[in-house]
Amino acid sequence: MLNLLLRLSPLRPAVRLETVERRDFTEPRLRELHALSNALMAEDFGHFCVHARTNDVVHVFRRADTGAIVGFQFWKTAPLTLPRSRAIVGGKLRISPDFRTRGLHLVSGLLFLIETKRRAPRTRLYRLSIASLFGFVSITEALARYELFDPKRRGAAEDEAVREAFFRLARESNYHVDDETGLVRVNIFMTEETVSRYPPRYFERPAARRYAAANPGFRTNGCYAGFWFRFTSENLLAMTRAVMRRLFRRDAKR
Repeated sequence: MLNLLLRLSPLRPAVRLETVERRDFTEPRLRELHALSNALMAEDFGHFCVHARTNDVVHVFRRADTGAIVGFQFWKTAPLTLPRSRAIVGGKLRISPDFRTRGLHLVSGLLFLIETKRRAPRTRLYRLSIASLFGFVSITEALARYELFDPKRRGAAEDEAVREAFFRLARESNYHVDDETGLVRVNIFMTEETVSRYPPRYFERPAARRYAAANPGFRTNGCYAGFWFRFTSENLLAMTRAVMRRLFRRDAKR
């Protein structure tokens, strides 16, 4: 269904989505993904592979005409210490600059949600993400409600479950969480070319300003911020509207 929406979109060049299971994470395939990733956010191949192989699937976006990769998003689910609950975890997200206004990351997220819900229809699902500024802005602007990860927020069962999950996810990828700030040292750095593609007004958007307040050294510190949300009806409606709005507009402004 979602590939049909991609085909029907008037935006050109057209894009298609393919799902790759972890058993098919071969070195040539990962090197192809890393080539795009490293051009946008500098990271060595070994470091890239450690994180990639902690995931269950990757959604790869390709140009329909040439087959060239224009983006990808890794995904997995993880346990939560809450009754009948599980976390959907978005892994590394990279989209080529010329395709960033199409909401491809939201298409990917909705597809993985549908697939997960089909396998576990009675499970309450949360979304956890450790994100760069660009990933944070692109996702949170399409939500009705979300929370920044704060490791000092303790006491309630939900807070403890989210906290434990973030620390566990960081360990799996050899990342380190700061107990005070909640920032996650991922040792991935923005390239100057990537930053230069965004006009100053981009960094003044409310979501970008909120991210910068939580992670003021984001340009150089090699750290990401965490955030999470529940798949409420409000958030699902907001995400669906964002996908339709972005896929079916003819002028795509950043």
